[in-house]
Amino acid sequence: MSFQIKILKAAHGDCIFIRGVFDGGIPRNILIDGGPSKAYEYRRYKGELLKELESIKASEQVIDLLILTHVDDDHIGGLLHGFKNEGLLAQLTRKVWFNSGKLIFEYFDKEPDDSNLVSIGNIVSNGDGYTSIRQGVTFESYIEENNIWDRNLIVEGQERIEFGAKFSFLSPTEGKLKKLLNKWETERPESLTSSQNTDYSKTFDDLLASDTFKEDKSVHNGSSIAFIFEYGDRRILLLGDAHDDVVVESLKNRIESGESNKFELVKLSHHGSKHNTSPDFLNLIDCNKFVISTDASKHGLPNKLTLARIYASNPLASLFFNYPEIINAKIFTQNEITHFESTEFDISEDGTIF
Repeated sequence: MSFQIKILKAAHGDCIFIRGVFDGGIPRNILIDGGPSKAYEYRRYKGELLKELESIKASEQVIDLLILTHVDDDHIGGLLHGFKNEGLLAQLTRKVWFNSGKLIFEYFDKEPDDSNLVSIGNIVSNGDGYTSIRQGVTFESYIEENNIWDRNLIVEGQERIEFGAKFSFLSPTEGKLKKLLNKWETERPESLTSSQNTDYSKTFDDLLASDTFKEDKSVHNGSSIAFIFEYGDRRILLLGDAHDDVVVESLKNRIESGESNKFELVKLSHHGSKHNTSPDFLNLIDCNKFVISTDASKHGLPNKLTLARIYASNPLASLFFNYPEIINAKIFTQNEITHFESTEFDISEDGTIF
């Protein structure tokens, strides 16, 4: 029972494929997020998402399931471009899971306004990597009219089975979703800093000596879908940009009820932000492979402190970067690289981890 996971190059965002032959013997493609718009196309240059979709189409396959974790531009931008003007996502996508503004407002019996509908026709980014909501043909309307939207709100504690694979949702909680009932304004959460303002010059020991965990306060990130993906005896943890406290509490409840704490791989929350991966989380799970999805061009992410925490909890851990060039050029000193010479760092050229 095997599947392949690919972490595509998506600039400072997330764009993840799970591909495999599951129950029924049919090849399946699951897409989680689409990165910013350049992951699909940039000034007529094909992005990694577009290239992957072209390969899927050439193989006469489809996107069997698309999961949009939340509405930040570095997760939704590439999807919007892929659906616009009958693009490849519009042609290939068969089912969508998405906690849209419309769905959230309906769940809490509130009337949505235009600020809570994600535009597909007039895509605007504010430069900080957060979606600017404008009127136009909405993403919600498009996926609803084309009958590809599974119109059920995803909340912590739910489980779904697709193609014989199990999705166990750790985030968001109803409380985190309720905070989206206000107008969706651009946020500057605590975890956002200049890309030049990093902690890369410090050693792990220096960073850990003064370590105090401070939780991400972003309302958008709090609404992020995070889940365990299981097929056969294999389990991976995909955390979107979810809040650490929600993930920890969800995992504790599952472990106390008898579930395993062992995972083959963890895609770290919020591109390795120190505000989204706590020592409590790392000490709770049993995992040796951690993925960081970012080109380190925005907000000083990943934080080196996050990586220090990983090695403090598990000295045998391996880190995987979808932009391995940032390892030598930015994050680690040569002495640190030598110290971890037995550690895996790189994802393969096409993004495949296994």
